[in-house]
Amino acid sequence: MKAFIHIFAMSILLGTNVFANTQSATAEGVDKDVTINRLMSKIPQGATLTNTSCDEIGTAGFNIRYRCTVTWQ
Repeated sequence: MKAFIHIFAMSILLGTNVFANTQSATAEGVDKDVTINRLMSKIPQGATLTNTSCDEIGTAGFNIRYRCTVTWQ
């Protein structure tokens, strides 16, 4: 039983470490370009932009919002 608890605890610690090293930022906004520019300001100096993606989100009243993510190395 003790071995199971140790294995479980290690799997939780290793799983959270994966999320801690994620190098990305996500934000929402009504203008796609403004949202991307706002996210670009969060990239650390010296890092290289690797990907930019945006999804359209429909809201009430036929308005569109954008959820954008930038990733870097």
